Amino acid sequence: MFIPYRSALALGLSALVLAGCGDSSDSSASADSGSNSGGGNNIEEPVDPQPVIVPPPQAEQTPEFIVRPYLQAPGPDTMTVMFETENSEPEVWARPFGSGQEFHKVSGEVHSDDGLVYRAPLTALESNTLYEYYVLTHDAESALRVTQPFAFKTWPNAGDDVSEARFIAISDTQLDRTIYEVVLNNVVTDGFMTEECDGTKPETCAENIAAITISGDVVQTGGNRGNWRNQLFGRMAEITPYVPLVTVPGNHDYYSNAELQLYRSYMAPPENGSVGYEDHWYYLDYLDLRLVGLDSYPISGAHGKFNADTLAVQRQWLKETLRDAEIQQKQFVMGMFHHGCLSEMWNAGESIGTCELVAELEQYSERTGAVTGHFFGHTHSYSRGQSQDTSHLWLNAASASGYIEPLDDAGFQNSQISDYDTFEVSRSEFGYSVLTYRFGQDSSLTLQRKKGGYDGDTDFNIVDEVTFAAASNSNLPQATAGTGELALADVELAIQVGAPEQVHEVQWQVSETADFSGPVFDVWGNDTRRHNLFYDEASQVGGDLYQGFEAIDTQQGADIFRLDLSALLARKTVRPGGDDHYRWNKRYSSQNTHTSSYDDYAGQNRPVLALKPGTTYHWRSRVRDTAMNWSTWSNSYSFTMEGTRTENLLVNGGGEAGDLTGWTITSGAMNVVVGAQNGLAAAEGERYFTGRGFGNPHPDDCCTEAAYQLIDVSGYAATIDAGQVYLEAEVAMTTWNGVDEPEFRVEVLDAGGQPMPWSGAASLTTKAAKNWDTMTINGLLPTGARSIKVHIGGTRKQGNDNDVYFDGMSINLLY
Repeated sequence: MFIPYRSALALGLSALVLAGCGDSSDSSASADSGSNSGGGNNIEEPVDPQPVIVPPPQAEQTPEFIVRPYLQAPGPDTMTVMFETENSEPEVWARPFGSGQEFHKVSGEVHSDDGLVYRAPLTALESNTLYEYYVLTHDAESALRVTQPFAFKTWPNAGDDVSEARFIAISDTQLDRTIYEVVLNNVVTDGFMTEECDGTKPETCAENIAAITISGDVVQTGGNRGNWRNQLFGRMAEITPYVPLVTVPGNHDYYSNAELQLYRSYMAPPENGSVGYEDHWYYLDYLDLRLVGLDSYPISGAHGKFNADTLAVQRQWLKETLRDAEIQQKQFVMGMFHHGCLSEMWNAGESIGTCELVAELEQYSERTGAVTGHFFGHTHSYSRGQSQDTSHLWLNAASASGYIEPLDDAGFQNSQISDYDTFEVSRSEFGYSVLTYRFGQDSSLTLQRKKGGYDGDTDFNIVDEVTFAAASNSNLPQATAGTGELALADVELAIQVGAPEQVHEVQWQVSETADFSGPVFDVWGNDTRRHNLFYDEASQVGGDLYQGFEAIDTQQGADIFRLDLSALLARKTVRPGGDDHYRWNKRYSSQNTHTSSYDDYAGQNRPVLALKPGTTYHWRSRVRDTAMNWSTWSNSYSFTMEGTRTENLLVNGGGEAGDLTGWTITSGAMNVVVGAQNGLAAAEGERYFTGRGFGNPHPDDCCTEAAYQLIDVSGYAATIDAGQVYLEAEVAMTTWNGVDEPEFRVEVLDAGGQPMPWSGAASLTTKAAKNWDTMTINGLLPTGARSIKVHIGGTRKQGNDNDVYFDGMSINLLY
């Protein structure tokens, strides 16, 4: 297949030789014409020397490769050529494509313990230049062997007048089922080599594609040598000599390969990671794009091996790398790792550790206005979304070979999928993604998803496209509905904008505080954008495990400028921060590796929006355009729910009586202290409740305090039994140093004093230290409720005093 390429190169060299001959002839003729028969000194004009044409290396046979040449660690003046062979004395010769110049010659360095994998780092190259290169070896008989000519292109420098770059993103190139062996072959041949470049002239691939990224699970079993040779390099052999591979490890790459020996033998990224972790995380710069490779296996619980120290080192390195990117004013920063932070199509694949990495990238975007994003895999489907508050792309780049998720399986759907607001499109199918970065004053990022891979599905049509381009959005919303007094079943908010056709999605915020300083509930995502591609119930899903499963648009025909809040809350839970709750609270216990410092609620339940009678709500909205730019927030509007709100039914809820009036102690001791005398001011008033100690005698039992107050609500029985009464409980809690454990709990009792199940039954606690943490419990009282039992207390973990503090407690009924 490389005959056309050899012919083109031969023609190029011939042209250079002929041009040289032509120059020589012209010079000679000019000198002759200057002669005259009249004698005198004839001064010969200087003759341009003929260009020296250095012939390419030649041999009768080509090297005996186990793995054909492939490219690593690209840069403006560097490129590393790697290969695997039993031949000896390998060298790489490289020069500008078609130039006939002298070659850069680099000896191959052994890069594996068995001496078979070689690495040849080429340095001092010219930026933004297409190179031809050859690999030379000697066989067992010491005979020289030489490859056909290959090509690569160095990345540009700032002065090279390059305004655009294209990267291909794939993931999960593992071969987990024999029937899918053809998929990666077809992705390369019918996708990359046909759609993105001209496979008959493979140097065009080097020209057109800056790199191919693989977000982990590069092979099925990392410790299996045959997987590397056949599953990855064997199936990608057409393109890897021409386009660099940029990879990160996945869990499968660690299997039977705990120290990543084979991964590190075959991959050679830049050595700019943390000391001792150079092959695990690193970065590459392409003009104003920084591409950051990260390792999610040691920071994940399920399908990982969580190590808190490794997470801390990697996270700190990322912070420093992002600070450096900020100094260099990078317009784009993209992270790569394997385990998803959120994953619509396989919830068990999520990781709190990678959510922390995502948060760092989002913060970079928030600080600088740059476009950020992250590529992941692990889940074998394509998903694309965007962060709520920043220009940050979420891209599940799978699958390029690994089996696709079975969306027609009801059991799988029930246990593994979630329609997250963060994601706009999910499609369980094979394919790849093309990312086009445009640099300069009008910088932008465009993602195109191309579907295909299995036999019979190789057209690679574009099935999704999105662009991020920073611009001003002056499309300010104005309210047309959602003010005044409203009935519980009839709360509808509505807006209008000057250019509705430019709106891609809407975000609504609702709060009980007029200045939005209290809990702010975000309504954004699946119900507020033009489109949301997800899956119908399993029995209705079309497609198969070969050509993919067919998603549906759950927003088809939706009016995104109207929000039926009553109907929404009847079928969906709305919390502050949208999907943030799911970042830090995973579906399965093995995923909940730690309480993240990035979680504003420190592992506690976030408040849930409920429309409570007699309560005033404030709301505002903003709109996002098709290039992912938000408008400013609208003016604030408000509505009040029909109904009544009682006074505080709790007696002495902050200890201002100076004693335990209203409370009954059941364990240990509770005290009331004056804040100024305890070194911590009260949340409200002057006093608050504490545990044992604080100058008072210690009880004999250790080390838990418990007290309660019983509130009779039988006077509201008829309304409660009609299902119309909400309970709202509020408490401010803190500790001295975050060690002792406070507990606040609201129990609902029936007429016989027996506990009843209800939505607010979970206990509240806090790790706050000398900083009051105000929390709320809301819920509809169940039919038959006749009393409310409020519990306070907690457990001493160190010291003599039990530093559990309570203040500002209240119980209100709303009906």
